Amino acid sequence: MDEGLLSPLTRLGPVHLRVTDVPAALNVWRDVLGLALLGEDAVMAGLGAGGRTLIVLHAGAETPLPQKARGLFHVAIHVTSRRDLAHTAARLKASGLRYSAQDHLVSESLYVSDPSGNGIEICFDTPERLLRQEVSPSGRVALIAADGSAHSGLEPLDVSGLLRDLGNSGHVEPKMARDAFIGHIHLRARAPEMLMKFYLGVLGFRPHIQSRTFGMFDCGTERRAHMVAFNIWARDELREPPPNAAGLDHFTIELGSAQELAAVERRLDAADIPAKRDGRVISSGDPEGNRLRFVVHGD
Repeated sequence: MDEGLLSPLTRLGPVHLRVTDVPAALNVWRDVLGLALLGEDAVMAGLGAGGRTLIVLHAGAETPLPQKARGLFHVAIHVTSRRDLAHTAARLKASGLRYSAQDHLVSESLYVSDPSGNGIEICFDTPERLLRQEVSPSGRVALIAADGSAHSGLEPLDVSGLLRDLGNSGHVEPKMARDAFIGHIHLRARAPEMLMKFYLGVLGFRPHIQSRTFGMFDCGTERRAHMVAFNIWARDELREPPPNAAGLDHFTIELGSAQELAAVERRLDAADIPAKRDGRVISSGDPEGNRLRFVVHGD
């Protein structure tokens, strides 16, 4: 592996979010989405699956995250079977919450927000449906399905068909699948090309889609191509979130070894990017102020 690239063992760890009301947020994250409450105090609640923390909610935000504000677009929890996605769809349908569903060809996704405006995606990966991805010289992206048909990646998902995967028993699992994991984080950005210089050139992610025409830039690893994404779909309507708004506090990048953590620290230092080390945790930020922490698996 190139020393300047993150290894395929790299994955995303807990995502920390600011909310205006933790109990109200738990109504979505715990009661509808089915994450287990792993710990709670007066100002924070940790939620997860299979005993692993995926989301940490922090009290103290004074206003919800406005639509089209720079920062969090959504955090994506990935499930490993279509049936797990169907159980989530059934819980969302029963809850009465407003949600949407899209077929991205490479995945099927359900979207909802918590009461603080934090966007959430529940995603099931379907890479076997993609034959190839075509990017024109102008940056237009087209997805070609395994049957040869063109796909925009933005078609509506047939939720009724998805729910048929549950059969006729009427049983709906109340909990998120134990093997669910944070698959990617998606942010609204002002200057995605500048951000990519940081995520690719400094941190060592691999490029995936880099298209101003399509309006999205993303990166990942050899194993997972889509891990950190930025969109410019709001264009001129994008605005800065107000002080003390809900949204992303920070997200976690889990590295495969202490040696890789040290290599990331050296690259941050060489690029004159402020970073703070506390034991085996490195805290830093990207050029648009999104905060991130680096740890080693299992720490």
